[in-house]
Amino acid sequence: MKSLSYPSPTHTKAIVSGGSVEFLSFFESYLSDLVADFEPTIRNLAKHAILNGGKRIRPFLVYTCGAGNAEATENLLKASSVIEIVHVATLVHDDILDSANLRRNKPTLHSQFGEYTAILLGDALFSYALELATDFPDSSVCRIVSRSTRKTCTGEISQNFNKGNFQLSADDYFTIIQDKTGELFSASCMIGSYLAGGNGDLIDILGDFGNSLGLNYQIYDDLIDTFGNSFTSDKTLGTDFQSGKVTLPIIRLLESLPQSISESFLESFSENSANEEFKKYFGRLLIDHDIHQKCFSELEQRLEKSKLIASNIPDLPLSKRLLSFLSSFDHKLEKLDTNLLPNFLALH
Repeated sequence: MKSLSYPSPTHTKAIVSGGSVEFLSFFESYLSDLVADFEPTIRNLAKHAILNGGKRIRPFLVYTCGAGNAEATENLLKASSVIEIVHVATLVHDDILDSANLRRNKPTLHSQFGEYTAILLGDALFSYALELATDFPDSSVCRIVSRSTRKTCTGEISQNFNKGNFQLSADDYFTIIQDKTGELFSASCMIGSYLAGGNGDLIDILGDFGNSLGLNYQIYDDLIDTFGNSFTSDKTLGTDFQSGKVTLPIIRLLESLPQSISESFLESFSENSANEEFKKYFGRLLIDHDIHQKCFSELEQRLEKSKLIASNIPDLPLSKRLLSFLSSFDHKLEKLDTNLLPNFLALH
């Protein structure tokens, strides 16, 4: 592995004083160096996947949970890269499972280079992340990342097994998405704290916070898939419904429907999920039963749980940083039009 752009003392000082913005700026340079280290055959593929933008929420969490220790900056960069590369690998595979053609307003890897190449590139990213994770003084980081990667894949497999299973309960759905998304959020928080010298109790609390936050993010993402606007979203919408993926909107809808309508809807689904008229029928049912508002109210209630965990973190500066981050999530929800049409009915 070639020499990377580790932060100089001057850079470290700038990161500490500049906070997460400065950290994430340097993080992008660090990621670019990692991509340049890939074999020529897959370097451009890795660049397409890794350096294609993104919110970098997981690296932000690694940094935020470890920001109390300036000496840990170099390790936080490396750990953030491990987590982000695992996340990107899951996206590459997830886009294949969802038959999604757009990610961050650009063609997905499989739509541009084929499924065979995308699957193998995702595998290569997983293995590269674990290789990086071995480059720490002990095995703790690698163990946390390996476990969260396995749980993430377990969640994806469970979700795939349950496509078209309209008996799926809300509790089972929450278990699936906690594995699929919550585990990597949890790992980000735990690793950041561990590298900064956090004690076991603090690391466990942050793991709980990450799980709660990740659950909220996946619910939000699932709601956007149903109620998002193609003008403002940077990815393909409506893929959950078309693929038979059972998410919160359809669970709450089926709970709200009279039995006769529910049975008729389910009988028609397998043959008509790709039919435009049936999609519109589904959209009208969502509106008639106020599913948008019910789901977003439920998400807001779950967000309060994340805030409660953050407020009980004994490290007061860290608690304040995480609560500040959650307030940005609040703002994100407030900006959403509570009268949004399902994207099946919206004008695209």
